[in-house]
Amino acid sequence: GKLLSKSTKKKVIYDFRQNDLKHGGTGAPLTPIFHLLLSKKKLKQNKLPILILNIGGIANATYIKRHDKNENSLTALDIGPGNCLIDKWIRKKSKKNYDENGLIAKSGTINKFILDKAISSWITRLNKNIGHPASHDISDYDYSFANELSLEDGAATITEYSSEIYAHYINKIMKEETYPKAIIVCGGGRKNKFLMESFKKKIYCPLTKIDDFNINGDFVESKAFAYLAIR
Repeated sequence: GKLLSKSTKKKVIYDFRQNDLKHGGTGAPLTPIFHLLLSKKKLKQNKLPILILNIGGIANATYIKRHDKNENSLTALDIGPGNCLIDKWIRKKSKKNYDENGLIAKSGTINKFILDKAISSWITRLNKNIGHPASHDISDYDYSFANELSLEDGAATITEYSSEIYAHYINKIMKEETYPKAIIVCGGGRKNKFLMESFKKKIYCPLTKIDDFNINGDFVESKAFAYLAIR
């Protein structure tokens, strides 16, 4: 940060996460306060509660209950792998960097046995962390459960694995909350049609992209950090 400031002769705001950690946070996600602003300014036609799902490398969710200053109006946390597993799989098994539009996954077949075993392992890990919220890191996840599969079948199974985790969070973990009236997706994962269609089948409310509200979904996170920097 200091080097960038010196090079550009501009004030640079950086290293947001340390202050969050000092105050008992997990260092992520940092975008929810901006998601709240968007819900007030750009997503007003949606009745609350809504859930904003950001599918980046790691997926995080922001659940917005109301627009007052009540400290319980906003809940947010990292929930699991976003694009990290499918991207790593594609780079390992092909010359591509990612599964564009989810076409590789679409051409494969989900291995139900391997998928169920992987999900069961994830739920066991999740249950161990109940009462002890943890941030997630890309290095916390690997695709080794799919190692014996073909490129296409592995892509399909790994993508379905990610979709199952999002649905588990919303349908099971949120059972004590009011179910969202809409789920709005941002981040690169929203472009994966196979992922989006799989997820849509598992939830019980409308699923839309943030782009449908005249917001460019590629830049929500960068705008969020600019917003934090200004504040």
